[in-house]
Amino acid sequence: MQEVINHFDHEDDEAWVAVITGSGRNFCAGRDLKERASDNSAGVQARAENSMAPDRPHMWTRPDKPLVAAVNGAAAAGGWAIAQMCDVRLAADTARLGITETKWSLMPPFAVELTKMIGIANVLELVMTAELLPAPRVQEMGFLNRVVPADDLLSEAVKMAESIAQNAPLAVRTIKDLAYSSLDMSIAEISAKTYVAYDYILTTEDSKEGPRAFAEKRRPNWQLK
Repeated sequence: MQEVINHFDHEDDEAWVAVITGSGRNFCAGRDLKERASDNSAGVQARAENSMAPDRPHMWTRPDKPLVAAVNGAAAAGGWAIAQMCDVRLAADTARLGITETKWSLMPPFAVELTKMIGIANVLELVMTAELLPAPRVQEMGFLNRVVPADDLLSEAVKMAESIAQNAPLAVRTIKDLAYSSLDMSIAEISAKTYVAYDYILTTEDSKEGPRAFAEKRRPNWQLK
């Protein structure tokens, strides 16, 4: 069952996957720079957020549950960062996306982690030109999974989320953790972590329910344990 909500509770066992989209014509344009200008005039010194502290291994802490981005319009600066936090990204064929901070002498810290996702040449093109690029070009870079007609965007994103939600939540969340962990680990390190995760999954009730449901030709009844 799908539900439209404004807050995704990552600790709610009934919430297995979320679709993130904009409520208006655009996905997100990032922070209003008029506020930054006002802060500067007031002598308020901007600093990196606590979530981007130098002692943290990542720019942010990702929820363990899958997130699907439905980029319905412009996704610039912090809007790009929100899409980057998601695991699967769909965009309307009319959407435009970009990392625009350097246009205003600001820095996009999330772009550094992005180099491991779409390659340094693509990241430098985005950051150094600071242009909003059409969705098909961003898909070519490997950032978007699919570009669909604008009228179909939300239904296609929900369909993707429903497809994910049919699968075993523990297995989906575990492979998500392994995938992101692999960005910062050697082959030997991620292999060791994978074997531990593999053995853990085999101890769960859901790992027994899956083969049982297959043998009985029915949909599995996942217990999240």
